[in-house]
Amino acid sequence: MARYVFLIFICTSFVVTSLKVPSVFQAVFDRMQDATIKARLLQLEKEGVEKTVDTTSYSREKVIQTAESYLGVRHCMGGTTKKGIDCSGLVMVSHKSCGIELPHQSHQQSRYGKVVGHPDSLVRGDMVFFYASYASAYFITHSGIYLGNNQFIHATAQSGVVKSSLIGNSYWGSKFLFGTRIQY
Repeated sequence: MARYVFLIFICTSFVVTSLKVPSVFQAVFDRMQDATIKARLLQLEKEGVEKTVDTTSYSREKVIQTAESYLGVRHCMGGTTKKGIDCSGLVMVSHKSCGIELPHQSHQQSRYGKVVGHPDSLVRGDMVFFYASYASAYFITHSGIYLGNNQFIHATAQSGVVKSSLIGNSYWGSKFLFGTRIQY
């Protein structure tokens, strides 16, 4: 078993280091050390990222205002109402208030908008994405909306809809992958 795990690691490392790093994830690659994460990012890009949406009625402030109206709402996996909501539901409902249709799944939401690879480049209203926040077959397991000043709003299983620090927070900071910007 150990030989197979080692062989998979060697093959993954070879693939990641021998291929040209995709430009949309370059800043993420520069921050990450884990070859498995890099390989999963390559797979995500291969499956399609940076999808566009009609931004005719888009407003970052309206998205944030809608998300903040859910502060304190309890977490409910699959929920999309003020009776209970999950992280991707919060992102989906907040964007829907501006006519933006997003899927109700963090991994799929990460495919929309222009990739913002470094946390210092995030602006208010950007979506933020995280990996391995719970056991899942999906690579990206959590999403939120960046508020500026190192804060983002999201729904957690423990606390419901809250604001949290992005970088400097040992849990969310270590799981942050990238953001996406709907309107650029």
